[in-house]
Amino acid sequence: MLADEINRATPKTQSALLEAMSEGSVTVAKQTTSSRSRSSCSATQNPLEMEGTYPLPEAQLDRFFFKLVVRFPTKSELHTILDARRATRRRSPRP
Repeated sequence: MLADEINRATPKTQSALLEAMSEGSVTVAKQTTSSRSRSSCSATQNPLEMEGTYPLPEAQLDRFFFKLVVRFPTKSELHTILDARRATRRRSPRP
């Protein structure tokens, strides 16, 4: 399962996603269904400075195994990425 931009979701939605992660079950309309197989969950999160984000409570944050912070590339790194992308497009045949 992938929960994209989990901190843009309402607290109720966050709670449901985290229930699925920690308990391996989902509750819909007061009926709980268990996951029969092993699964994993990944979630992305926006910086809290962005408008429309909700902070995850500490009790929910501890359910994640690790946190990977991806910083924005420097100007030099962006040029390298763009150059590589342009080179790939030149080599690829167009349909």
